[in-house]
Amino acid sequence: MREETRTDLYATAATSREYDEACKRIFRNKEIIAPIMQMVVPEYKNCTVEEVIRCIDSDTIEEIPVEDVPIKIEGLPTELSSVTEKLIRYDVHFKSVNPVLTDSRICVHLHIDLEVQNDYKPRNPAYPVIKRALYYAVRELSAQLGGLTETTDYSALEKVYSIWICNKNIPPELRDTATAYSIQKSDIIGVCNEAEEDFDLLNVIMIRRGGNSRDKIFDFLSAVFDGEIKKMEQYTDIAGNEALRQEVAHMSGLGASLLEEGIEQGIEQGIEQGIEQATVNFVKRMLEEGESMEKIMMYSGCTKEDVLQIKKQEEEEMQAEEMQERRRPAKRR
Repeated sequence: MREETRTDLYATAATSREYDEACKRIFRNKEIIAPIMQMVVPEYKNCTVEEVIRCIDSDTIEEIPVEDVPIKIEGLPTELSSVTEKLIRYDVHFKSVNPVLTDSRICVHLHIDLEVQNDYKPRNPAYPVIKRALYYAVRELSAQLGGLTETTDYSALEKVYSIWICNKNIPPELRDTATAYSIQKSDIIGVCNEAEEDFDLLNVIMIRRGGNSRDKIFDFLSAVFDGEIKKMEQYTDIAGNEALRQEVAHMSGLGASLLEEGIEQGIEQGIEQGIEQATVNFVKRMLEEGESMEKIMMYSGCTKEDVLQIKKQEEEEMQAEEMQERRRPAKRR
């Protein structure tokens, strides 16, 4: 994909939904999943990408067609529901062999949920993405046991990872960061030496893109979203997966269509609001995505001073919103 058509940055339309579905299909391929797991999941840090691929249980990777009708496959469903709990839909949901705990006598799995989250700061309603990620992990853990009875075997619980790849609307100070959240013990009185695998069962990994880091995980993800097959092949072997290569090319074409739609929307907005305001909005969007100063100047036609002024204005508006939020009285319970 050309640099100017790198992602679904500036449009929301039917094509955007198709692009999102194409992303999810790509992330259901073991060749794409494995490098991510090798880079961020501690259990695989000493494994090669090929070894991680062999650990992934293909039969448990759930597939959902574009119309969102789930296909029931033996293994892990992408939808979890109960009489009292909210229905949740995972993007990619599968099991993978835990190389640390598995031996010749017993096979232990990790339960993996991989989510591609475009908006790091969702609104309507607004909520922290980390809370949603933790909820997904808890539901995945509870789903392993099903209905609880007096004979429920809690020792059967296996470790859960909920991995979130966040792409847009990320605060500048958090861009190009990856953070792990897990259960850890803290001795209050005395020292407890219980086995770590008995309590280290819930793990969330939050990957926040949006900057210019060349760290391996961000470099690989940029190659995937940009459709740069040659760069992808530096991290994983996709030569034998022709379907994946075609899907990457398809997603690349959708990304180009989205940018064209975004430009058209920007022109229409300029007619309605005035070209100057449309340009300001366009620059703000590019700033939110962490684009370079050179690219913003090239596509917007603004000078460096103009971009810096818009950036300052945006920061002042955000600070004013935060101050207003702090001054609001707490809701009574």
